[in-house]
Amino acid sequence: MLTNKKNQGLIIFYFNELSIFVLEKIIIMNKQLLTLFLGVVVSLKVSAQDKYEKGYIINDAGEKIEGSIKNPDWKNTPSQIEFRGDASSSAKSYSIVNIKEFEIEGKAKYVKAEVDVDMSSDDMSSLSDMETPAFTKKVVFLKTIVEGKHTLYRYNNENVSRFFYMSDGKIVPLVYKRYLISDSKIAKNNTYINQLQSFSDCESITSSQISNVEYNESGLKKLFIKLNTCGNESAGYKSFDQKTNRKFFHLSVRPGINFSSLDINNKAANNVFDSDYGRKTTFRIGIEGEFVLPLNNDRWTIIAEPTYQYFKSDKKEVFTTTILGEKVSNTASVKYSSIEIPVGVRYYAVLNNTSKLFFNASAIFDIPMGDSKVTYNIHRFVTEEYKIDSGINLGFGVGYKYNNKYSAEFNIRTKRDLLKGGQNDATYQTFSIILGYTLF
Repeated sequence: MLTNKKNQGLIIFYFNELSIFVLEKIIIMNKQLLTLFLGVVVSLKVSAQDKYEKGYIINDAGEKIEGSIKNPDWKNTPSQIEFRGDASSSAKSYSIVNIKEFEIEGKAKYVKAEVDVDMSSDDMSSLSDMETPAFTKKVVFLKTIVEGKHTLYRYNNENVSRFFYMSDGKIVPLVYKRYLISDSKIAKNNTYINQLQSFSDCESITSSQISNVEYNESGLKKLFIKLNTCGNESAGYKSFDQKTNRKFFHLSVRPGINFSSLDINNKAANNVFDSDYGRKTTFRIGIEGEFVLPLNNDRWTIIAEPTYQYFKSDKKEVFTTTILGEKVSNTASVKYSSIEIPVGVRYYAVLNNTSKLFFNASAIFDIPMGDSKVTYNIHRFVTEEYKIDSGINLGFGVGYKYNNKYSAEFNIRTKRDLLKGGQNDATYQTFSIILGYTLF
Protein backbone atom coordinates (compact mmCIF):
# COMPACT_ATOMS: atom_id res chain seq x y z
CA MET A 1 0.00 0.00 0.00
CA LEU A 2 2.86 2.37 0.93
CA THR A 3 4.64 1.43 -2.28
CA ASN A 4 1.55 2.34 -4.34
CA LYS A 5 1.28 5.71 -2.63
CA LYS A 6 4.98 6.31 -3.20
CA ASN A 7 4.61 5.44 -6.90
CA GLN A 8 1.59 7.73 -7.22
CA GLY A 9 3.58 10.52 -5.59
CA LEU A 10 6.46 10.00 -8.02
CA ILE A 11 4.08 10.04 -10.98
CA ILE A 12 2.53 13.32 -9.82
CA PHE A 13 5.99 14.77 -9.16
CA TYR A 14 7.33 13.90 -12.61
CA PHE A 15 4.09 15.03 -14.30
CA ASN A 16 4.37 18.44 -12.63
CA GLU A 17 8.06 18.70 -13.50
CA LEU A 18 7.28 17.86 -17.13
CA SER A 19 4.47 20.44 -17.26
CA ILE A 20 6.76 23.10 -15.76
CA PHE A 21 9.47 22.29 -18.32
CA VAL A 22 6.98 22.54 -21.21
CA LEU A 23 5.54 25.79 -19.88
CA GLU A 24 8.99 27.34 -19.48
CA LYS A 25 9.91 26.47 -23.06
CA ILE A 26 6.65 27.91 -24.39
CA ILE A 27 7.08 31.15 -22.43
CA ILE A 28 10.60 31.54 -23.87
CA MET A 29 9.10 31.31 -27.36
CA ASN A 30 6.15 33.60 -26.56
CA LYS A 31 7.39 36.52 -28.70
CA GLN A 32 7.42 34.34 -31.82
CA LEU A 33 4.19 32.51 -31.00
CA LEU A 34 1.83 34.61 -33.11
CA THR A 35 4.14 34.56 -36.14
CA LEU A 36 4.57 30.79 -35.87
CA PHE A 37 0.84 30.24 -35.38
CA LEU A 38 -0.10 32.24 -38.46
CA GLY A 39 2.62 30.57 -40.53
CA VAL A 40 1.40 27.08 -39.66
CA VAL A 41 -2.22 27.97 -40.44
CA VAL A 42 -1.31 29.45 -43.82
CA SER A 43 0.86 26.47 -44.80
CA LEU A 44 -1.79 23.96 -43.78
CA LYS A 45 -4.49 25.98 -45.52
CA VAL A 46 -2.53 25.49 -48.73
CA SER A 47 -1.89 21.77 -48.19
CA ALA A 48 -5.16 20.70 -46.52
CA GLN A 49 -7.28 18.21 -48.40
CA ASP A 50 -10.52 18.97 -50.19
CA LYS A 51 -12.96 16.11 -50.62
CA TYR A 52 -13.54 14.39 -53.93
CA GLU A 53 -17.26 13.84 -54.34
CA LYS A 54 -19.37 11.87 -56.77
CA GLY A 55 -20.19 13.73 -59.96
CA TYR A 56 -19.76 13.90 -63.70
CA ILE A 57 -18.38 16.06 -66.48
CA ILE A 58 -19.60 16.55 -70.05
CA ASN A 59 -16.61 17.13 -72.29
CA ASP A 60 -16.47 19.35 -75.33
CA ALA A 61 -17.42 16.39 -77.54
CA GLY A 62 -20.66 16.00 -75.56
CA GLU A 63 -19.58 12.80 -73.76
CA LYS A 64 -20.71 12.33 -70.17
CA ILE A 65 -17.97 10.91 -67.93
CA GLU A 66 -18.82 9.86 -64.37
CA GLY A 67 -16.34 9.95 -61.53
CA SER A 68 -15.53 12.28 -58.66
CA ILE A 69 -14.76 16.01 -58.52
CA LYS A 70 -12.65 17.86 -55.98
CA ASN A 71 -14.99 20.10 -54.03
CA PRO A 72 -13.37 23.22 -52.51
CA ASP A 73 -16.80 24.83 -51.98
CA TRP A 74 -16.12 27.59 -54.49
CA LYS A 75 -16.87 31.12 -53.39
CA ASN A 76 -16.19 32.43 -56.90
CA THR A 77 -17.03 30.82 -60.21
CA PRO A 78 -14.24 28.34 -61.09
CA SER A 79 -12.43 28.27 -64.42
CA GLN A 80 -11.12 24.72 -63.98
CA ILE A 81 -11.75 21.61 -61.88
CA GLU A 82 -9.92 18.50 -60.65
CA PHE A 83 -11.60 15.27 -61.81
CA ARG A 84 -10.81 11.57 -61.51
CA GLY A 85 -12.60 8.58 -62.97
CA ASP A 86 -12.35 6.42 -59.83
CA ALA A 87 -10.67 6.47 -56.43
CA SER A 88 -7.56 4.67 -57.71
CA SER A 89 -6.93 6.92 -60.69
CA SER A 90 -4.91 10.12 -60.57
CA ALA A 91 -6.68 13.47 -60.77
CA LYS A 92 -6.77 15.41 -64.00
CA SER A 93 -7.42 19.11 -64.50
CA TYR A 94 -10.22 20.18 -66.84
CA SER A 95 -10.62 23.80 -67.81
CA ILE A 96 -13.52 25.67 -69.35
CA VAL A 97 -11.93 24.91 -72.74
CA ASN A 98 -12.35 21.14 -72.21
CA ILE A 99 -15.81 20.77 -70.71
CA LYS A 100 -19.36 22.01 -71.27
CA GLU A 101 -20.83 21.09 -67.92
CA PHE A 102 -20.02 19.45 -64.59
CA GLU A 103 -21.98 18.51 -61.49
CA ILE A 104 -21.16 17.44 -57.95
CA GLU A 105 -24.18 15.25 -57.32
CA GLY A 106 -26.98 17.24 -55.71
CA LYS A 107 -24.64 19.98 -54.43
CA ALA A 108 -23.35 22.05 -57.33
CA LYS A 109 -23.81 22.22 -61.08
CA TYR A 110 -22.03 24.53 -63.54
CA VAL A 111 -22.69 25.00 -67.26
CA LYS A 112 -20.48 26.73 -69.79
CA ALA A 113 -22.10 29.67 -71.58
CA GLU A 114 -21.19 32.73 -73.57
CA VAL A 115 -23.06 35.54 -71.88
CA ASP A 116 -23.09 39.31 -71.40
CA VAL A 117 -21.70 40.05 -67.96
CA ASP A 118 -22.19 43.49 -66.44
CA MET A 119 -18.75 44.33 -65.07
CA SER A 120 -19.87 47.58 -63.39
CA SER A 121 -18.43 47.90 -59.91
CA ASP A 122 -20.82 47.69 -56.96
CA ASP A 123 -18.25 49.19 -54.61
CA MET A 124 -19.51 52.44 -53.08
CA SER A 125 -16.26 54.22 -53.88
CA SER A 126 -16.28 53.08 -57.53
CA LEU A 127 -19.90 53.50 -58.65
CA SER A 128 -20.33 55.02 -62.09
CA ASP A 129 -22.89 57.66 -63.09
CA MET A 130 -24.21 55.50 -65.94
CA GLU A 131 -27.58 53.78 -65.54
CA THR A 132 -26.94 51.25 -68.31
CA PRO A 133 -24.90 48.09 -67.59
CA ALA A 134 -21.30 47.84 -68.80
CA PHE A 135 -21.71 44.52 -70.57
CA THR A 136 -18.71 42.41 -71.55
CA LYS A 137 -19.17 39.20 -73.52
CA LYS A 138 -17.51 36.31 -71.68
CA VAL A 139 -17.33 32.52 -71.86
CA VAL A 140 -17.81 31.44 -68.25
CA PHE A 141 -19.12 28.67 -66.03
CA LEU A 142 -22.51 29.63 -64.59
CA LYS A 143 -23.62 28.09 -61.34
CA THR A 144 -27.08 26.52 -61.56
CA ILE A 145 -29.20 27.65 -58.60
CA VAL A 146 -32.62 26.30 -59.69
CA GLU A 147 -33.15 24.09 -62.74
CA GLY A 148 -36.53 23.52 -64.35
CA LYS A 149 -38.97 25.21 -66.69
CA HIS A 150 -37.52 28.45 -65.29
CA THR A 151 -33.78 28.11 -64.62
CA LEU A 152 -31.72 30.50 -62.50
CA TYR A 153 -27.94 30.87 -62.79
CA ARG A 154 -25.25 32.84 -60.99
CA TYR A 155 -21.83 34.19 -61.93
CA ASN A 156 -19.44 35.33 -59.23
CA ASN A 157 -15.93 36.76 -59.16
CA GLU A 158 -13.98 38.98 -56.80
CA ASN A 159 -15.69 42.13 -58.05
CA VAL A 160 -19.19 41.28 -59.26
CA SER A 161 -22.09 38.94 -58.56
CA ARG A 162 -24.62 38.58 -61.39
CA PHE A 163 -27.72 36.44 -62.02
CA PHE A 164 -29.02 34.97 -65.27
CA TYR A 165 -32.08 33.04 -66.41
CA MET A 166 -32.92 30.71 -69.28
CA SER A 167 -35.37 32.18 -71.78
CA ASP A 168 -36.33 30.36 -75.02
CA GLY A 169 -33.14 28.31 -74.89
CA LYS A 170 -30.94 31.38 -74.38
CA ILE A 171 -29.28 32.49 -71.14
CA VAL A 172 -30.10 36.14 -70.43
CA PRO A 173 -28.72 38.46 -67.69
CA LEU A 174 -31.07 39.72 -65.00
CA VAL A 175 -30.20 43.42 -64.98
CA TYR A 176 -29.53 45.25 -61.74
CA LYS A 177 -27.16 48.15 -61.23
CA ARG A 178 -26.48 50.81 -58.64
CA TYR A 179 -25.24 54.14 -59.96
CA LEU A 180 -24.63 57.70 -58.82
CA ILE A 181 -26.98 60.58 -59.66
CA SER A 182 -25.03 62.99 -57.47
CA ASP A 183 -21.97 62.88 -55.23
CA SER A 184 -24.01 61.50 -52.34
CA LYS A 185 -27.16 60.02 -53.89
CA ILE A 186 -27.44 56.49 -55.29
CA ALA A 187 -30.09 55.22 -57.69
CA LYS A 188 -30.89 51.68 -58.82
CA ASN A 189 -31.58 50.19 -62.24
CA ASN A 190 -34.09 47.47 -61.31
CA THR A 191 -34.75 46.16 -64.81
CA TYR A 192 -34.66 42.61 -63.41
CA ILE A 193 -38.07 43.22 -61.77
CA ASN A 194 -39.66 43.91 -65.19
CA GLN A 195 -37.90 40.87 -66.64
CA LEU A 196 -39.27 38.61 -63.91
CA GLN A 197 -42.78 39.97 -64.33
CA SER A 198 -42.63 39.51 -68.11
CA PHE A 199 -41.99 35.77 -68.02
CA SER A 200 -43.96 34.93 -64.87
CA ASP A 201 -46.75 32.55 -65.92
CA CYS A 202 -48.03 31.78 -62.42
CA GLU A 203 -51.27 33.52 -61.45
CA SER A 204 -50.69 32.88 -57.75
CA ILE A 205 -47.59 35.09 -57.82
CA THR A 206 -48.65 38.72 -57.81
CA SER A 207 -46.85 41.65 -59.41
CA SER A 208 -46.26 43.20 -55.99
CA GLN A 209 -44.63 39.99 -54.73
CA ILE A 210 -42.19 40.05 -57.64
CA SER A 211 -41.50 43.76 -57.06
CA ASN A 212 -40.37 42.93 -53.52
CA VAL A 213 -37.82 40.32 -54.61
CA GLU A 214 -34.30 41.50 -53.84
CA TYR A 215 -31.36 40.94 -56.18
CA ASN A 216 -29.69 38.19 -54.17
CA GLU A 217 -29.54 34.40 -54.27
CA SER A 218 -31.96 33.83 -51.42
CA GLY A 219 -34.77 36.00 -52.81
CA LEU A 220 -34.39 34.95 -56.44
CA LYS A 221 -34.11 31.27 -55.55
CA LYS A 222 -37.39 31.34 -53.62
CA LEU A 223 -39.14 33.06 -56.53
CA PHE A 224 -37.82 30.61 -59.15
CA ILE A 225 -38.91 27.64 -57.05
CA LYS A 226 -42.41 29.17 -56.86
CA LEU A 227 -42.38 29.79 -60.62
CA ASN A 228 -41.47 26.15 -61.27
CA THR A 229 -44.02 24.68 -58.87
CA CYS A 230 -46.80 27.30 -59.18
CA GLY A 231 -48.94 25.66 -56.55
CA ASN A 232 -47.93 22.14 -57.59
CA GLU A 233 -45.27 21.03 -55.10
CA SER A 234 -44.61 17.83 -57.06
CA ALA A 235 -43.72 19.75 -60.22
CA GLY A 236 -40.30 18.92 -61.60
CA TYR A 237 -37.43 21.21 -60.72
CA LYS A 238 -34.01 20.75 -59.17
CA SER A 239 -32.36 22.95 -56.58
CA PHE A 240 -28.64 22.72 -55.93
CA ASP A 241 -27.45 23.42 -52.42
CA GLN A 242 -23.87 23.00 -51.24
CA LYS A 243 -25.10 23.40 -47.66
CA THR A 244 -27.42 20.37 -47.57
CA ASN A 245 -27.52 18.67 -44.15
CA ARG A 246 -24.83 20.93 -42.76
CA LYS A 247 -24.87 21.85 -39.10
CA PHE A 248 -24.02 25.45 -38.44
CA PHE A 249 -23.73 25.28 -34.64
CA HIS A 250 -21.90 22.85 -32.35
CA LEU A 251 -21.83 22.63 -28.57
CA SER A 252 -18.93 20.92 -26.79
CA VAL A 253 -17.97 20.14 -23.19
CA ARG A 254 -14.25 20.85 -22.65
CA PRO A 255 -12.59 19.84 -19.36
CA GLY A 256 -8.85 20.22 -18.98
CA ILE A 257 -5.78 21.02 -16.91
CA ASN A 258 -4.24 24.47 -16.48
CA PHE A 259 -0.55 24.99 -15.78
CA SER A 260 -0.52 28.56 -14.43
CA SER A 261 2.10 30.90 -13.03
CA LEU A 262 1.80 34.16 -11.07
CA ASP A 263 4.64 36.57 -10.35
CA ILE A 264 4.06 39.90 -8.55
CA ASN A 265 6.61 42.73 -8.67
CA ASN A 266 6.34 46.09 -6.91
CA LYS A 267 7.05 49.17 -9.06
CA ALA A 268 8.03 51.23 -6.02
CA ALA A 269 10.90 48.87 -5.19
CA ASN A 270 9.15 47.73 -2.03
CA ASN A 271 10.15 44.10 -2.04
CA VAL A 272 7.62 43.27 0.66
CA PHE A 273 5.17 42.89 -2.18
CA ASP A 274 7.45 40.92 -4.51
CA SER A 275 6.33 37.32 -4.61
CA ASP A 276 6.66 34.54 -7.14
CA TYR A 277 3.89 32.05 -6.54
CA GLY A 278 5.42 29.54 -8.89
CA ARG A 279 3.37 27.29 -11.10
CA LYS A 280 0.18 25.52 -10.13
CA THR A 281 -1.64 22.66 -11.80
CA THR A 282 -5.41 23.18 -11.62
CA PHE A 283 -8.63 21.97 -13.22
CA ARG A 284 -10.67 23.97 -15.74
CA ILE A 285 -14.04 23.31 -17.40
CA GLY A 286 -15.63 25.07 -20.35
CA ILE A 287 -18.69 24.94 -22.59
CA GLU A 288 -17.84 25.88 -26.16
CA GLY A 289 -20.26 27.19 -28.75
CA GLU A 290 -18.95 26.94 -32.31
CA PHE A 291 -20.61 28.79 -35.18
CA VAL A 292 -19.71 27.34 -38.59
CA LEU A 293 -19.17 29.87 -41.37
CA PRO A 294 -20.82 28.76 -44.64
CA LEU A 295 -17.68 28.84 -46.77
CA ASN A 296 -14.57 26.83 -47.67
CA ASN A 297 -16.22 23.49 -46.75
CA ASP A 298 -16.90 24.55 -43.14
CA ARG A 299 -13.22 25.07 -42.36
CA TRP A 300 -13.66 28.44 -40.65
CA THR A 301 -15.67 28.81 -37.45
CA ILE A 302 -16.30 31.41 -34.75
CA ILE A 303 -15.84 30.09 -31.21
CA ALA A 304 -16.86 31.25 -27.75
CA GLU A 305 -16.17 29.26 -24.59
CA PRO A 306 -17.20 30.41 -21.10
CA THR A 307 -14.65 28.66 -18.85
CA TYR A 308 -14.26 28.31 -15.10
CA GLN A 309 -10.64 28.45 -13.87
CA TYR A 310 -8.89 29.16 -10.59
CA PHE A 311 -5.50 29.75 -8.96
CA LYS A 312 -4.82 29.54 -5.23
CA SER A 313 -1.68 29.80 -3.13
CA ASP A 314 -1.73 29.79 0.67
CA LYS A 315 0.59 32.04 2.70
CA LYS A 316 3.87 32.24 0.89
CA GLU A 317 6.67 33.52 3.15
CA VAL A 318 8.57 36.59 1.87
CA PHE A 319 11.62 37.81 3.82
CA THR A 320 12.66 41.47 3.92
CA THR A 321 15.32 43.43 5.78
CA THR A 322 14.49 46.43 7.95
CA ILE A 323 16.57 49.65 8.09
CA LEU A 324 18.20 48.22 11.20
CA GLY A 325 19.36 45.21 9.23
CA GLU A 326 16.88 42.89 10.86
CA LYS A 327 15.50 40.09 8.69
CA VAL A 328 11.74 39.82 9.14
CA SER A 329 9.08 37.51 7.77
CA ASN A 330 6.03 38.58 5.75
CA THR A 331 3.37 36.39 4.22
CA ALA A 332 1.55 36.64 0.92
CA SER A 333 -1.39 34.63 -0.39
CA VAL A 334 -3.62 34.68 -3.44
CA LYS A 335 -7.13 33.47 -4.02
CA TYR A 336 -8.35 33.81 -7.60
CA SER A 337 -11.19 32.25 -9.54
CA SER A 338 -12.85 33.57 -12.65
CA ILE A 339 -14.95 32.97 -15.72
CA GLU A 340 -12.86 33.37 -18.84
CA ILE A 341 -14.70 33.95 -22.12
CA PRO A 342 -12.45 33.32 -25.13
CA VAL A 343 -14.00 34.63 -28.36
CA GLY A 344 -12.18 33.96 -31.60
CA VAL A 345 -11.80 32.10 -34.87
CA ARG A 346 -10.82 28.52 -35.67
CA TYR A 347 -9.47 26.94 -38.85
CA TYR A 348 -9.70 23.21 -39.63
CA ALA A 349 -7.14 21.37 -41.77
CA VAL A 350 -8.74 18.13 -42.96
CA LEU A 351 -6.48 15.06 -42.88
CA ASN A 352 -9.03 12.41 -43.94
CA ASN A 353 -12.71 11.54 -43.49
CA THR A 354 -12.40 11.13 -39.70
CA SER A 355 -9.42 13.25 -38.66
CA LYS A 356 -8.57 16.93 -38.78
CA LEU A 357 -6.26 19.39 -37.13
CA PHE A 358 -7.49 22.76 -35.90
CA PHE A 359 -5.92 26.10 -35.01
CA ASN A 360 -7.61 28.89 -33.10
CA ALA A 361 -6.85 32.41 -31.96
CA SER A 362 -8.98 34.17 -29.35
CA ALA A 363 -9.37 37.33 -27.33
CA ILE A 364 -10.01 36.28 -23.72
CA PHE A 365 -12.28 38.35 -21.48
CA ASP A 366 -11.65 37.48 -17.83
CA ILE A 367 -14.30 38.11 -15.15
CA PRO A 368 -13.06 37.48 -11.57
CA MET A 369 -15.50 35.72 -9.25
CA GLY A 370 -16.30 36.20 -5.59
CA ASP A 371 -13.56 37.36 -3.27
CA SER A 372 -10.63 37.13 -5.69
CA LYS A 373 -7.69 38.98 -4.12
CA VAL A 374 -4.03 39.06 -3.16
CA THR A 375 -3.38 39.40 0.59
CA TYR A 376 -0.16 40.58 2.29
CA ASN A 377 0.56 40.27 6.02
CA ILE A 378 3.41 42.75 6.56
CA HIS A 379 5.70 42.18 9.54
CA ARG A 380 2.83 40.10 10.97
CA PHE A 381 1.04 43.30 12.05
CA VAL A 382 -0.38 45.02 8.98
CA THR A 383 -2.65 43.32 6.45
CA GLU A 384 -3.15 44.73 2.95
CA GLU A 385 -5.52 43.31 0.36
CA TYR A 386 -5.63 43.96 -3.41
CA LYS A 387 -8.67 43.06 -5.43
CA ILE A 388 -8.01 41.17 -8.66
CA ASP A 389 -9.30 43.08 -11.68
CA SER A 390 -10.93 41.88 -14.87
CA GLY A 391 -8.72 41.86 -17.93
CA ILE A 392 -8.17 40.85 -21.54
CA ASN A 393 -5.41 38.77 -23.09
CA LEU A 394 -4.90 36.53 -26.12
CA GLY A 395 -4.95 32.77 -26.54
CA PHE A 396 -3.63 30.49 -29.28
CA GLY A 397 -4.45 26.81 -29.63
CA VAL A 398 -3.63 23.81 -31.78
CA GLY A 399 -5.59 20.58 -31.60
CA TYR A 400 -6.84 17.38 -33.15
CA LYS A 401 -10.46 16.32 -33.69
CA TYR A 402 -11.64 12.78 -34.40
CA ASN A 403 -14.93 11.82 -36.00
CA ASN A 404 -16.32 15.33 -35.30
CA LYS A 405 -16.80 14.24 -31.68
CA TYR A 406 -13.59 13.92 -29.69
CA SER A 407 -10.83 16.51 -29.46
CA ALA A 408 -7.59 17.34 -27.69
CA GLU A 409 -6.03 20.81 -27.67
CA PHE A 410 -2.89 22.56 -26.43
CA ASN A 411 -3.56 26.22 -25.65
CA ILE A 412 -1.19 28.99 -24.58
CA ARG A 413 -2.32 32.40 -23.31
CA THR A 414 -0.36 35.64 -23.31
CA LYS A 415 0.41 37.34 -19.99
CA ARG A 416 -2.36 39.13 -18.11
CA ASP A 417 -1.96 41.72 -15.33
CA LEU A 418 -4.26 40.86 -12.42
CA LEU A 419 -3.64 44.07 -10.43
CA LYS A 420 -4.04 46.91 -12.89
CA GLY A 421 -3.50 50.58 -12.06
CA GLY A 422 -1.54 50.17 -8.83
CA GLN A 423 2.06 49.83 -7.69
CA ASN A 424 2.10 46.08 -8.29
CA ASP A 425 2.55 44.18 -11.54
CA ALA A 426 0.84 40.78 -11.25
CA THR A 427 1.84 38.72 -14.27
CA TYR A 428 -0.43 35.72 -14.76
CA GLN A 429 0.06 33.21 -17.57
CA THR A 430 -1.51 29.86 -18.41
CA PHE A 431 -0.83 26.88 -20.63
CA SER A 432 -3.68 24.35 -20.95
CA ILE A 433 -4.29 20.82 -22.08
CA ILE A 434 -7.96 20.51 -23.02
CA LEU A 435 -10.09 17.49 -23.93
CA GLY A 436 -13.40 17.94 -25.70
CA TYR A 437 -16.59 16.07 -26.47
CA THR A 438 -19.02 17.55 -28.99
CA LEU A 439 -22.65 17.07 -27.91
CA PHE A 440 -24.12 18.14 -31.26
